[in-house]
Amino acid sequence: MPSLDSLNIGGGFPIKNSLAFEFDYEYMINEIVTQIKQVCDEADVDVPHIFTEFGSFTVGESGGAIYKVLYQKQQNDREKWNMINSSFITTLPDSWAISKRFIMLAINRWNEEYERVLLGGLTCDSDDYYNSEQNVNAIYLPKYNKDKPLYIGFFNTGAYQESIGGYGGIQHCLIPAPKHILIDRDENGAIQTRVFKEQQSSEQMLDILGY
Repeated sequence: MPSLDSLNIGGGFPIKNSLAFEFDYEYMINEIVTQIKQVCDEADVDVPHIFTEFGSFTVGESGGAIYKVLYQKQQNDREKWNMINSSFITTLPDSWAISKRFIMLAINRWNEEYERVLLGGLTCDSDDYYNSEQNVNAIYLPKYNKDKPLYIGFFNTGAYQESIGGYGGIQHCLIPAPKHILIDRDENGAIQTRVFKEQQSSEQMLDILGY
């Protein structure tokens, strides 16, 4: 129609959720713009302003979560569960709500022997886990050693995880909100870090609850 001024094409751009991820963004953008122009030319109207809602694509890479493996438990004769010092339900809610996958890597001990594991959170909830169903492929991490702490990272979590789980407040099973660290570069390109928010304390949670 001649009065068409703007067109919102919505969202849908995927982001990297595995190291094998490939997506031709340039091709897809060209296709979208070309299709809009063809329709406008056929209708003899000016090409409108184009708006998008690529939320994950825009901010997904801005965040990550780092956990420490507290201990390992043997579930049966085959399953080894690495228990993290947090909860997937509170800090990675999409991992259990919609079985979303994230890039998951060991932070340290890369050159040591690996083993197949499942990952569990601290809560009593049976859904508080992250395993091969979410990850498609089996999870392999450096072998658990109580004398050698293991840290694991989940990356590209910046889109929705905190807005869904909430910031501060009271979380499921009273799991404290984790420490938030900002990582940036200065004018010389050197990496700088600063603590944005310390880990939530039990006193802060009791205060919220009125004790």
